[in-house]
Amino acid sequence: MDILFAITTGRADFKGTLDMMAENFDYFGHFEGNRIGLAVNYDCSFLGLQDEDFVYKTGYSRLFQEVLYIGQKHVKEYVDLMTKCGIGYGLAQTLSQATGYSNKKNLVYMEAIKRGYDVVLFWDDDEYPLACSLSDDLISWLQTDILGAHISAYTDFAADVAFGFFTGYASPVPLNLDQRFSGSTAYRLGDALSVASDVVDANTFIKTDQIFKGLDGGCLKFKEIEPIDGGKWISGGNLSVRVDAVRKAVVPPFYAPPSTRADDTILSMGLDNAKVIQVPAVIFHDAFGEYRSLKSKSYPGKLIRNSDVDTHQVERFCGALKGWLGYAPIMLRIRHGESFYSHIEKMMDRLELLDADLFRDLPEARKMFDGASSSDILRRFSENVETDFRTMRECYGAWEIFSRAKSI
Repeated sequence: MDILFAITTGRADFKGTLDMMAENFDYFGHFEGNRIGLAVNYDCSFLGLQDEDFVYKTGYSRLFQEVLYIGQKHVKEYVDLMTKCGIGYGLAQTLSQATGYSNKKNLVYMEAIKRGYDVVLFWDDDEYPLACSLSDDLISWLQTDILGAHISAYTDFAADVAFGFFTGYASPVPLNLDQRFSGSTAYRLGDALSVASDVVDANTFIKTDQIFKGLDGGCLKFKEIEPIDGGKWISGGNLSVRVDAVRKAVVPPFYAPPSTRADDTILSMGLDNAKVIQVPAVIFHDAFGEYRSLKSKSYPGKLIRNSDVDTHQVERFCGALKGWLGYAPIMLRIRHGESFYSHIEKMMDRLELLDADLFRDLPEARKMFDGASSSDILRRFSENVETDFRTMRECYGAWEIFSRAKSI
């Protein structure tokens, strides 16, 4: 099988993650009998780095058939190609997204189509090809056959999309974050976000010391995902897509409105006609970079549990929270159609009751929100939701024509 492995990154230390992946693929024999290329989807602006910081040349890089780089400086050539194939300049820019990562994953699709790959495997730079198991605070590690599970989804189950399981952090919610919240703030935040989330409920932030997950033996199986509450819900990393399904518009392009996140959530709501398989490809998600020693084969034997939530963790959480608020309107628009605004009003009402207490309990949020309240952020993105929704539909239509073009 011809596989394009695409890592999304804004950090120079992504190379350690790539070395781990290459070693894993090699250990399970996948470089024999498969053509595996590498695409580095990077963003210099995230940490103010330079293009040369993302060059991957280690002892493991030679194992990949080819190494492609997709950064800001490369976007123009893809926009030009799209316009030559009939996509309007504005939509071509939206589908390419010069800064950030989400829509720029479409450029990975373009390379996969052009170079004849069968499958794209998308990966995040804070995900490692390991699973952890927990016994109280003791932790043990297991290497798992990531690529083998994804390949089986296509050869044995005729998947259009496949995604795996995680251990570690589901999302950037720090352990012990509940110690920063009053009980009412924790409840109100979860209750407000639950209006527009497939994973958050009213109890999510009340007891966050259990947010870190170990290996569940019951997850080690293949399972077809059926639509639930408006989507076939996938994860954004440890995600693979059959390239032919992209060309036939069974799988839509990636799309997220500007300054938001959760392109995987929006993609999940466009997979009605796709066969989606969850696979026993179990990874470790290091949301706060606490387990970077894994890259040098140093395996902590105990859960890293700080007594206090540090500023970096809280700022990371607040950044994620701002993104969740940003994508809520379009998620509600897709899920509920023209009746969506009643759900936005419900969410707005709950946030307005929370705003003052959120800044009191998490003063870092004021900085990360640029002084705006949580309800202000939701209101701002709500004002643009019809434009964003229309742009998304236009992008889907334009991409369907473009992806079938013979001149890509």
